[in-house]
Amino acid sequence: MRQRHHYLPLVEVQAGMVLGAPADAVRGGTVRFSLPAGHVLTEDNLHQLRAHQVEFIFTDEADTRTDQQVADDAAHVAHDVMQRFEGADLSDPVMMALFDQVLAFHSS
Repeated sequence: MRQRHHYLPLVEVQAGMVLGAPADAVRGGTVRFSLPAGHVLTEDNLHQLRAHQVEFIFTDEADTRTDQQVADDAAHVAHDVMQRFEGADLSDPVMMALFDQVLAFHSS
């Protein structure tokens, strides 16, 4: 089954959710607390993340959309991102990298 990433503020995260990417609390260039991708969050984990001032995390959940809904959503996102970058010089490697990152973020 497909998985879908969600970038959520910690206040919306609940125990039982699965991390879609590592959750790292970094201070002064040092990782102070870390949970791996795929980890099922517990209430204790949420307390630890709050204590380390983590504000947002990626979660994974089952993607229950049909193939057609996935295709429609991808087309809608691509259209929106193209509108945001209208007039941007996408031949500039830096601008193209930004475009790619924005498209990837909104496509997850």
